[in-house]
Amino acid sequence: MACFAVFFGMLYFTISPDSTYEMLFLPLFFRGLGMMVLLIAFGLFVVEDLKPKLLISNAFFLIAFRSVLAPVVASAFYSNMLYRLQQHYIVQLSESMTAVDPLAAARYSSALGSNLAGGHGIDEAMSLATNSLYTVVQQQSMLLALKHMLGWLLVVTLVLAVISRFVPFHKTIRVPVVRMGEDMV
Repeated sequence: MACFAVFFGMLYFTISPDSTYEMLFLPLFFRGLGMMVLLIAFGLFVVEDLKPKLLISNAFFLIAFRSVLAPVVASAFYSNMLYRLQQHYIVQLSESMTAVDPLAAARYSSALGSNLAGGHGIDEAMSLATNSLYTVVQQQSMLLALKHMLGWLLVVTLVLAVISRFVPFHKTIRVPVVRMGEDMV
């Protein structure tokens, strides 16, 4: 969970409009390390003290839930949450974008002037200028939605990391040594 906390923390503090793909290498390394350790630890926790007769069916359910069902449900949940938050922030950001807002008015008039200078008619230039403002609002709302989600995921991960630190995940694993004779040498 500490690796996931580092992953979410790095993403939260590095996501910005000028971010590049190269900035994701180190956070994704920590995410992969966290996934590897979590999958191995959870697999060992599930099969510990399990009767050999139940091992195959348990392995099926473990793989089905961990590798198929959980990613589908999580992907659907996070994409819907991202869309809902993005729409919320689009509304919140566009409420203050009026002609009396100096920043919005300057961007609009600059885009309108460049579109008129590019040979577009006034109606088309106004539409393109409005679309350029909408693009900026959409990008900013996406960044705000990502920051919102990553902040909550960071807090939840830190809480789970603290809680999981005090939970004993396994007993001492004792593997019996079986002597097979000279043929196994």
